[in-house]
Amino acid sequence: MKLLLIHGRSQEDKNPAVLRHKWVSSLHAGAEAVGLELPISDEDIIFPYFGDALIDLTVEEHPEHHEHEEDIAPVSLGRDHHDDFEYRCRVLNECFDEALGFDRGLGPAEPPTQDTGPLESELVQLGIGFIENLSTRFSSRSLTAAAADVSMYVRDENIQHFIESGIAQAVADQDPVEELVVVGHSLGSIIAYRMLAAGGLLADRNVTSFITIGSPLGIRAVREALHPIGHPPGVGCWFNAFDERDAVALHPLNDKFFNIEPAIENYGGVKNDTINRHGITGYLTDRVVVTRLINALAAT
Repeated sequence: MKLLLIHGRSQEDKNPAVLRHKWVSSLHAGAEAVGLELPISDEDIIFPYFGDALIDLTVEEHPEHHEHEEDIAPVSLGRDHHDDFEYRCRVLNECFDEALGFDRGLGPAEPPTQDTGPLESELVQLGIGFIENLSTRFSSRSLTAAAADVSMYVRDENIQHFIESGIAQAVADQDPVEELVVVGHSLGSIIAYRMLAAGGLLADRNVTSFITIGSPLGIRAVREALHPIGHPPGVGCWFNAFDERDAVALHPLNDKFFNIEPAIENYGGVKNDTINRHGITGYLTDRVVVTRLINALAAT
């Protein structure tokens, strides 16, 4: 049995070995808290790192990341920023509706002007400020950053291919008949789902369990970008865990927000103790999540 961990966004400039240690240590701490041990060795844990690749491919959205690196030029992958703006506004509007408690049924947003970037427009900034005042669940940093990187990944085939190829290569080095448990956090849950869905680069693996944590898959704009949705063929059970205060995990993956058969098992009782309620340590040390993961790894 192998365990594949797929991290999310905002992992740039991290030492891959240190980041892997953080994930694995959190798993061991969670296991110890429930009186259990991981039934596999640390060497059986696959942790592909693509944090720097993601930030480099989306440097137009994160100019501050390279503002002092003169040898790195911004890249352009042919995206239409007006389309990106509308997509992100759809994500943010859904957050507005969640904070308000009802669907306002808004149409497409007006695109930004030439002098105003997608994330700096008055509409977006006013909306984010409104949400922050209305609910402590949302923050401008988490919303704008998550909307940007999710938009880049689900809408750009070049980014998809680059990231997914690296993950597939890490898995390809393993025995193809060996069983695999896949865990995706945040944006990593979207990446994992795409790769496990029909035609995905993990579709031919023997995946006994798929576990998503802090997942934005239930957001309408994300779900529609992945249409048609369905239970990934060849995947055993799908377990989704989230903290109800986590703004990125906006909706549970239930029959309203991710209606597939067989239905996804949802657990919304996580009490993530990280600052934004979205951090990986707060998920991997949750008693229910780590117990479910250990049971999946122990199953044969």
